[in-house]
Amino acid sequence: MGVKEVWIVRHGYREDWVNDNPPLPTKLRNDPPLSKLGRKQSQEVTAFLKSQNIDRIYSSPFYRVLETVYPLVEQTNVPLYIDYSMAEWYGSAHGRYLPCAPLTELKQLFPKLNIIDHQSSIPLPSGIESVHECHIRVKKGLDKLIAQLDSEPNPPHTILLSGHAASAICAVRALLNDANYPTRCGTCSLSHLVRQEDGTWQIKENGDYSHLSDGEQRSWMFSGDVPDYETKK
Repeated sequence: MGVKEVWIVRHGYREDWVNDNPPLPTKLRNDPPLSKLGRKQSQEVTAFLKSQNIDRIYSSPFYRVLETVYPLVEQTNVPLYIDYSMAEWYGSAHGRYLPCAPLTELKQLFPKLNIIDHQSSIPLPSGIESVHECHIRVKKGLDKLIAQLDSEPNPPHTILLSGHAASAICAVRALLNDANYPTRCGTCSLSHLVRQEDGTWQIKENGDYSHLSDGEQRSWMFSGDVPDYETKK
């Protein structure tokens, strides 16, 4: 048994929630950066996670998610990789899956991002993705990712999964093998799971936000196939 602990973080507060015309570092309208509050949350979650001995980070490819964990990478040099299991969920809001920036472009924006030594466990979604399909995508990806890590000669002890509300919720549920687990998920909240001797996972923290000075923000849960963050700013 390799991986022993998994932390899961949702990205911080988005700039397009407070600004109708946010700057777009990747030039993609669906890929806004963090707001001032989000950057503060990122620093606070970094301050907490620095002492948790994170060995690797597997992140969504969207800018706000990488921006959330990048201070931790800069301060600790923990390896940062992209895994599409943690990518955004759009439901049926757009009739297609909205793109992310190419890995080479993300590498320019986040120089410490490693785009060589890890190939995503699954491809990026390409079409409309229902709630059910999002759960399947995340579980398939994480099952494969953790199996790959377990098979390494020196597997990581503790990993951080960095994603969005939907993928963070699905990640907790995937590890618990419970598609209905009532996962909490505010911006920059943390869930923490520990592997038991029988290989199952036990949740220790569920969407904890005690490290955030502004408390829980934008807590979210699935409510149909159109995410409310696509309709309410």
